[in-house]
Amino acid sequence: MIKKIVWASDGSKDSIHALSHAESLARMFGAGIVGLYVIPEYFEVSTIDEFESEELDLLADWIKEKESRGSDRLSSIAAEMREKGLDFTTRIKQGVAFHRIIETAEEENADLIVLGKGKAEEKNIIGGTALKVLRGSKTPVYIARDEEPVKKIKKILVPTVLSRILSRDLEFTLGMAKHVDADIYSLNIVVTGEVKYPPKLIELARGDAYNKLTEQVEDAELEDRVETVVETARNAWTGIVSFARHKNIDLIVMTTYGDYQMKKDDFVGSVSERVVQEAHCPVITVSPQ
Repeated sequence: MIKKIVWASDGSKDSIHALSHAESLARMFGAGIVGLYVIPEYFEVSTIDEFESEELDLLADWIKEKESRGSDRLSSIAAEMREKGLDFTTRIKQGVAFHRIIETAEEENADLIVLGKGKAEEKNIIGGTALKVLRGSKTPVYIARDEEPVKKIKKILVPTVLSRILSRDLEFTLGMAKHVDADIYSLNIVVTGEVKYPPKLIELARGDAYNKLTEQVEDAELEDRVETVVETARNAWTGIVSFARHKNIDLIVMTTYGDYQMKKDDFVGSVSERVVQEAHCPVITVSPQ
């Protein structure tokens, strides 16, 4: 269940775009929004120690000006959101942006972080700050991309590994789906790679995976709430993205990586990252721990 959302703003058009997503989700779930503005730190402490007192005064004045502008901007947004009937509070911090975003979500006991995609480099669709938050946050993360904010959530896709059906992403989804009356699809991808296996062998592998997945859903007593699906694809992320588009999925919820026993806290799997970048619909990433 989503009751509190942290929306991080840097004053860019991208973050204002993300606010429309946060607003849509807040209305859908009856949640409050915490608007956060982080004044960035451009200098290392060792560098600051070398500044003359006059230079330190200039830096202090600059920080005050940034804080004032950020405060005025957030206050204006807060007033607008409150006029629309939303619960909107504000916070201003100074530091490394992704650290402060994660920190604020934990302090506020937030259920979701909503971010703009940020300034992407090379072929990446997601910028550095958003990717670092996605990697390090224990709070589920929603990256707002170019698509319009989702108005209704009727179909939710949860990519699933056969080793563990009742993972944190499915638990998170079950709470959401009950509130918005959405259908849940538990999808397992049988990865074929580039090898052209005999069709009969692929169908046997697919059938075996389906039986295992269905058995786990029944053991968890979720058969009335979750529809099991098994598809084949050359790799996991293409199978997930293709199924989501074919089924007109409204939202994908998935863990940042699959093998939760082997990865570090700040790790994000290549499958999760590619799905976030390539999916036609919004994706919420959930830390498996």
